Amino acid sequence: MSRPQQQDAPLVDGFGRRVDYLRLSLLDGCNLRCQYCMPAEGLPFLHHRDWLDFDAIVLTLRVASRLGVHRVRLTGGEPLMRPGLPELVRRIKTETPIAELALTTNGLLLEAQAEPLAKAGLDRLNVSLDSLDEGRFVQMARRDGLEQVWRGLRAAARAGLAPLKINTVLMAGFNEDEVDRWVALTREHALTVRFLEVMPIGEAGRAGLGFVDVSAVRARLVAQYGLEPAQAKVGGGPARYWRVPGAPGMVGFITPISDRYCDTCTRVRLTASGDLRPCLAFDVHVPMGQAIRSGDEAAIEAAFREAARQKPAGHHWEAGQLTRTSMSVMGG
Repeated sequence: MSRPQQQDAPLVDGFGRRVDYLRLSLLDGCNLRCQYCMPAEGLPFLHHRDWLDFDAIVLTLRVASRLGVHRVRLTGGEPLMRPGLPELVRRIKTETPIAELALTTNGLLLEAQAEPLAKAGLDRLNVSLDSLDEGRFVQMARRDGLEQVWRGLRAAARAGLAPLKINTVLMAGFNEDEVDRWVALTREHALTVRFLEVMPIGEAGRAGLGFVDVSAVRARLVAQYGLEPAQAKVGGGPARYWRVPGAPGMVGFITPISDRYCDTCTRVRLTASGDLRPCLAFDVHVPMGQAIRSGDEAAIEAAFREAARQKPAGHHWEAGQLTRTSMSVMGG
């Protein structure tokens, strides 16, 4: 049951946070098998018929925008594996009031898609890349492709998808010794490199990957390089940005455990099959797929409001909480 576009009361959770950001998973499959995200083999993926189709996605975003959601990030799995992605981007930008549309990718398919996505209206993108070393890339991703990712990044720069952001999960005993090499890149290029802490979600929680305190990394880099807080606005996520004085690029720090930011979280997540998750840390969702597929806008709105109502104050990862659902299902 449809109804005309209008502005409704905004989504506000029980702690006064206004929900204005939707992370939208397009599929749960991926062409990598990163150790903190997926097992090497045997993970079942949704059939494509179970994905929300483009009409359903556009309808959902129209309803979300009435509730005050104005930022959307397309995720996966690997979103560049979704057929027709530039067309979806074009439709979101032309058929909904969403103000900011971003995408997170592993970059393997980016070289061919960067220009079509930019022409379709994509505002910006993040590329997940955990090492500058080919051997380590293969070790973590269980697939080859480092040079392929860099070709994709260069294609994105040519297409004008700026600022280019690289997400690097720091893991003790694996890549923590590469931090200074990443900082050096920001002194040479207009790249934003963001260091993330391992979160105990899905495979990362089960694999026991070594935790690196990114707040401590930030303190070291401030002392060593004289990093200064960057005033530039770069999206609306939890990263805090700094730069080496005079550098064209920036360094970002995402610290969900060492310096948690739950009190500022304004996000909810929609899975590829239509489950709305109020919080990344909890295995809780509001089923919305049936409402979306039937075009029932009132029920879609009700699901968004229920997700806001269920949004918790924050996680308990520092106290040993583990999140069972895999990152590929939740969309990061």
